[in-house]
Amino acid sequence: MRCVAWPVLGLLAVGACDSGSGSKNPEKKATEPEIKLAGVYPERFDCQTIIKEADLTGLLGAVSVAYTDSPVTPERGLPRPCVYRVTMSDHMEGWTYDFDCRDTYKLRADNLFEQYKRTSTELVEAFDKEADAGFKPNDSGVEVKRPTAWNEVQVGAKAIDHHGQGLIFIDDDAPCYVRVIGPDPARRLELAKTVAKNLTFQNAPMQPRAAR
Repeated sequence: MRCVAWPVLGLLAVGACDSGSGSKNPEKKATEPEIKLAGVYPERFDCQTIIKEADLTGLLGAVSVAYTDSPVTPERGLPRPCVYRVTMSDHMEGWTYDFDCRDTYKLRADNLFEQYKRTSTELVEAFDKEADAGFKPNDSGVEVKRPTAWNEVQVGAKAIDHHGQGLIFIDDDAPCYVRVIGPDPARRLELAKTVAKNLTFQNAPMQPRAAR
C-alpha cells in the first residue's frame, strides 16, 4: 500500500492511501426474487392429483374403479377428461369429470349453464305435451321416463344438475369450471364436492402463472 501525506497550514498532516485495485471488495450481485408458479400444464395433468381410484371406489360405492384413457383429443389448453369404468355389484357404470381452466372459462361456463337449463326445460315440456296427448310406450315395451328438470345444487361458487346425468359447477378458488357425468344424482353431487375440495389454484390444469 502506498501512502502520501500533505501538510495543512503547517499544523496537521492528512494522509491518503491507495490500496490498489487488487484489494477492493467484490461487489455483491443483485438477485431478483424467485417467482413461484401455480398450475399444471394441461397436457401433463394427472387425474389422480384430484382423486385416487381407491378413494373414488369408496365414494361411488363400487366394487372397483378403473381409469380409462379417453380416445378424444381435447381442444388446445384442455386436459384429457378423467374417464372411469365403474364396476358395481350387479352392473357397470361410466363416470367422467373434466376441467376447463382457460382464460375464457367464465364466459364458456355461463353459456353452458344457459344451454343446459334451456335444453333440460325443453325436454321436460316436450314430454309433458306428449303425455297430455296420451302417447304410449314404444314397441319394445320399455317404460318411457319423464326427463329430469335442471336444479341448482351447492357446489363451488355456482352449480346446476341437469338432464338427469350431468352436473356443472364453477369452482370457488381455482379459475375453472368442471363437469361431472354419471347416472346417479346423489353420487354426482358427492363426486363434484370432492373434486371442488381437491381442486386448487396450485394444481389446476392451466397455463402456469404467478402463485397467489
